[in-house]
Amino acid sequence: MSQQKLDIHAIEAVVETAKEVLEEKELIESGHHKKLEKLFLLLRNVAVLAAVVLMLMSLSHSPMYATFRAHGYFCGMLAYVSELVLLTDCFTKKIAHTEGFMAYCFGPLYFIMALSYLME
Repeated sequence: MSQQKLDIHAIEAVVETAKEVLEEKELIESGHHKKLEKLFLLLRNVAVLAAVVLMLMSLSHSPMYATFRAHGYFCGMLAYVSELVLLTDCFTKKIAHTEGFMAYCFGPLYFIMALSYLME
């Protein structure tokens, strides 16, 4: 197989994976609030992307590193809250504590971390 065909297959695989991650059809189809859950799924994905970009920006030697990091943590917190909304079908379904453990712990922790960087 030529290098060009391998590259095209690799790009197609990445695009397919990205679609699956961004749409999460199984998660949305099982819920009762499909439109609202699609909105929270989009919000979660945008918040995750923003958190990554802001955290990478905070690694620069910019005097605003603490501000970038604080906003990155706020975006991370927003992503965890959105994840809880999705897992609990807009807080109408109870989930096992083990399933939501990370969101329960890291959501508030990210808020505290964001505040600590804003106070610097």
